[in-house]
Amino acid sequence: MNMTLILLAAGDSVRFNGNKLLYKINGKPMYRYIIEEIDQLPKDLFSRKLIVTQYDEIMEFMKDSGYKIIVNRDSRLGISHSIHLALKELEHVNTDFLFAVCDQPYLKSKTIEALVNGFYESKKGLACLCFRGEPGNPAIFAGSYKRELMELTGDRGGKKIIRSHPSDVFLLEAKSAAELKDIDNMSDQLE
Repeated sequence: MNMTLILLAAGDSVRFNGNKLLYKINGKPMYRYIIEEIDQLPKDLFSRKLIVTQYDEIMEFMKDSGYKIIVNRDSRLGISHSIHLALKELEHVNTDFLFAVCDQPYLKSKTIEALVNGFYESKKGLACLCFRGEPGNPAIFAGSYKRELMELTGDRGGKKIIRSHPSDVFLLEAKSAAELKDIDNMSDQLE
């Protein structure tokens, strides 16, 4: 397997009253939940790990983590800019990509591992976690989709590509809707 993990942690938290990635849930900044789950995965699941962020606190925390830190100082350009920055870093690397966001504190390591394994077993070019058929994050893209990812603009992520190629998508049904839940406002609390 040659899969690169790309964590997206550069959003402006427009709908959230403050920086949601640094918002503490049970005393811990939200972005750390997914990092702790990834730390429980088999070490060989990802050949490399990147995190794209604009936040100095996240960069400081991640500096000795084994992740390549990609700085996004133009987050106003939308999620597509973070995707482009990560892919430019991997310009000469032949790899598949798993994109995950850092505002899904309910996502579990076993689900991430099942998504990666299901992607390879399915022999499809795309994969994503879903609930009742509705696609969500994380999402996997075979290296052959790199060009389409680079063509994304604004605040449009990979869901556009997944919807464009339904016959090439492996969907992993989440055990609960909570795993796909992202925290977008102060009323979205950990259950």
